[in-house]
This record gives sequence, C-alpha cells and structure tokens, in this order.
Amino acid sequence: MISESELEELLERARGNPEVDQEFFQRLLGVRVYAHVPISDDSGKVRLIQFKHPDGFDALPFFTSESKAAAAAGRSARIVSFTGRELLEVTRGATLMLNPNDGGAVLYPEEVESLLTTGTIAPLNEDSASGAPAWFGAPDWQPSWLIPVLKRALARQSSVKEAYVIQTAPEADKNAVSLLIVLGVGPGSAERAVRACLTSMHPEIQRSPPDIAIDLTVFDPAQGVPEFVSGCGVEPFYRRAA
Repeated sequence: MISESELEELLERARGNPEVDQEFFQRLLGVRVYAHVPISDDSGKVRLIQFKHPDGFDALPFFTSESKAAAAAGRSARIVSFTGRELLEVTRGATLMLNPNDGGAVLYPEEVESLLTTGTIAPLNEDSASGAPAWFGAPDWQPSWLIPVLKRALARQSSVKEAYVIQTAPEADKNAVSLLIVLGVGPGSAERAVRACLTSMHPEIQRSPPDIAIDLTVFDPAQGVPEFVSGCGVEPFYRRAA
C-alpha cells in the first residue's frame, strides 16, 4: 500500500497533469482517508459533516491524512477513517472535496460513480482562449453516440437550459476542425455541468477514439445565446422543458 507521504507527493504531481491525476485517484481508493462527524451524536448512525462551498453547493470534506483532518476540525468535530473506496461508496450521490484547506479537488457525484465503477475519472484539460480569430459553423459530422450520451447526462443537470454542437477551426487553418459542445448554464453550476458531460463521454472516447477533437464551453443563458453559436444556424440538441 502506498504511504501517506507518497500519496501527498502524488497529489502534488497530479495538479495540472491528467495522467498523474488518474494514478492518484486510483491509488486513493485503497488508502486510508479521514472525514468529520459531530462531536456528539445520539442517532446511532455515522453522519458525516458537510460545508457550504463558495460556489453554493454542499460539499463533504475528506482528507489524505489524519493531521490535515485534525487541523480542519479543531474542537468542532471528531475524525473518522475509511478506505477511499468505503468513503465513496457510503457517500454516493454527494459532492466531495479533498483537502479543502489546501485548495483540493472537488469530486462531483458523476465522477465518484465513474471512479467506483471503472477506476477512472475523465481528464479535464482547461485551455484559456487564445484570442486568435476562429471560424464557427454547423457540424459536418459527429460520432453517432455523442448526442444520445450527452442528452442522458444533461437530463440529470437541472442547471443546464440548452446545449448545442457546432464545429470550429482557427481562421488560419480551417482544416484543423474540432467539435464544440456549447452549454447554456449559470456560472455557479458551469463546472459541474462540463465535468458531467466529460464523464459521460469518457467511456465512449476510450472505446472508440473519434477522428475529431471534442471541446466544451459554456455561456450564461441570462445573457442570451452568443453570436458565435446563433450565427451557425443550428438548433439546440437539448433544451430543458420550462
């Protein structure tokens, strides 16, 4: 079994490195992790403490070491220990946050389910816009599985109002075409919606890598559909019923 210090080192190397990130979460399933419960609890059940994340959702904190858990608890909570797999199984459906005092990782319910059932989490590569001119248009082709998979995922994301698939390429190289999934979702829920879509697509991409890159972006529905989408003349493939 990996030691606590080795796990901490792996976590540091995983930041911004999707390959190491996968290894870290696979190892996390088999090691001891720590969570908080109330100091006094007569319910006879294990009730784990949650906190309100700055983005507005409830998150259940857990920690890679007892010392980190103790520092966060102070005198307001007791510490309990599980294996990573045990904790994820008993908290299915919850959003978890690893080492929150160190700016740790959020695990959304879809990612927890993926980790438990497949041992993997969909990688997230964040690219900031380069500012270079880009071309947008209606897609010429897309994988047959794409829309059904996304519709199933988005049906469970009540914050997503509508979604589109378009294609894009740099103006300087219009042969470098990629698909772009565009989600209409409020800012506070955008990260979870994107990661839910990535999680839903990940098994299909692993089974049959498409010949075209697939990216995601979001817009705030309160601001209206952006011109780069409306100018493509495409209808949303998903729209939440009012």
